[in-house]
Amino acid sequence: MKKSVLILCALSISACSLFPPPYKVPVTQGNLITKEQLTQLQVGMSESQVTYLLGNPMLKDTFKPNEWHYLYTTRYATPDTKQSEAKDLVLIFSNGTLVDIKNN
Repeated sequence: MKKSVLILCALSISACSLFPPPYKVPVTQGNLITKEQLTQLQVGMSESQVTYLLGNPMLKDTFKPNEWHYLYTTRYATPDTKQSEAKDLVLIFSNGTLVDIKNN
């Protein structure tokens, strides 16, 4: 009886490695920014022009309201998952006009 329980446990544990890993859905968050959008982005644009081009920023800092952050992250990406050209884009405005672009 004890041998059959041990054999059954050993078979059930080894059988787990025969199954493929579970499917994980790709999770993307943030702003998907293309090369075309980046080439159209220029210093001197107004806040409304930038919003029209890129959409609303992912983050507007409370203590630095003139900095807009466009972030993009992906988990469990597959080769078919679309990727953003800018993972961490920071736009700095002065008096409602774009003065600096930082693409990290």
